[in-house]
Amino acid sequence: MTATAFAPAHITGFFAAKPDPDPVKAGSVGCGLCLEAGVTARVTTVTTGTIGTTSTPGTPDITGSGALIRLNGEQIDLPTVEYVIESLQGIRHSRLVVDLAADVPLGYGFGVSGAAALATALAVNADHGQGLTMEQAAVVAHSAEVVNRTGMGDVAGQYTGGLVIRTAAGAPGVGAVKKVPVDAMEVSWVCLGEISTSSVLDDEKTMERINILGQQALKALLKRPGLEHFMSLSRDFAFETGLVSPGVADAIEAVEAAGGMASMAMLGDTVFALGDGSALLEFGPVGSSRIGTTGAHNL
Repeated sequence: MTATAFAPAHITGFFAAKPDPDPVKAGSVGCGLCLEAGVTARVTTVTTGTIGTTSTPGTPDITGSGALIRLNGEQIDLPTVEYVIESLQGIRHSRLVVDLAADVPLGYGFGVSGAAALATALAVNADHGQGLTMEQAAVVAHSAEVVNRTGMGDVAGQYTGGLVIRTAAGAPGVGAVKKVPVDAMEVSWVCLGEISTSSVLDDEKTMERINILGQQALKALLKRPGLEHFMSLSRDFAFETGLVSPGVADAIEAVEAAGGMASMAMLGDTVFALGDGSALLEFGPVGSSRIGTTGAHNL
């Protein structure tokens, strides 16, 4: 059996963390935008032994969840995906092959861990006929992110699609979101380096500053929702939190000097800008995608 699902990439502009002992209730408030680019998960069920075990030389490693996970063709350990499989796999004696095709890089602020978990959750649920709703499957993906400290709010945005304001923390159906109407305009980016999400979340002083500024930005955006205001607030948040690296600062300033709007993807050493991003070319390879107005779905 094979099932396929897609979850959009999600760029967070600003956020404030809301911890809770229950991962379903934990999360963040803030705002981010989804892209047409994202992660497609193709989940195939195979009979026991077909893809080998770690004890057989020359065969792929199988995770504790009983799955072979590949990202763009390369075998990978992805804790969020393993968590989803362990939570949802109904046929315990079966083995799964999870092939993830990502249009954006992992570790640069595009919510790939969340998108991979969400797309896998929807595909596994469909493949094994768990009887869960899409929202219930998305709750598992959200919990996978929180437990593994790879994100706090990406799944809520990815499940919704578009420009999403997270007004109350928690998994889809538990937290609250407001979807802001936007056109599917082009977003460009340049990746300068990786940032460990958990290292920021575990830094008490940094998170204290982030939470204060994130709440302020959220309040301001709710008074005047819109894409350009989101970009402006995100830019101020990035600089005021001190998360901006010299390279990111230079790239943002280059876009602004050309009359554009840019900010930093949270949490990645990545600059994203509205429009074609020609001002970003001097900083490295430029990627682009249109804003994706549709949330995660089965294919």
